[in-house]
Amino acid sequence: METTLDKFGRIVIPKKIRDDLHLEPGDQIRVEENGQAIVLKPVHGEPNLVLKDGILVFSGTPTGNLDEAITKHREKRIKSVGKGK
Repeated sequence: METTLDKFGRIVIPKKIRDDLHLEPGDQIRVEENGQAIVLKPVHGEPNLVLKDGILVFSGTPTGNLDEAITKHREKRIKSVGKGK
């Protein structure tokens, strides 16, 4: 199967392949270079949360401002603890 690269470097994955691999809009695709080949691999199926020593650990790629998200979450937790007393 062949497809065309557009002026922004994008390609369209043919519908049959998207259907066969159960790809949906928004799914992540890993792009790998292998010599003169480009390999595309669906990322779905790989868990973002894994259990390590009884603790859930995020193993995916964070999006957005991670420091800001942690600060907001921490502030929210501190406020909720203060309300309990």
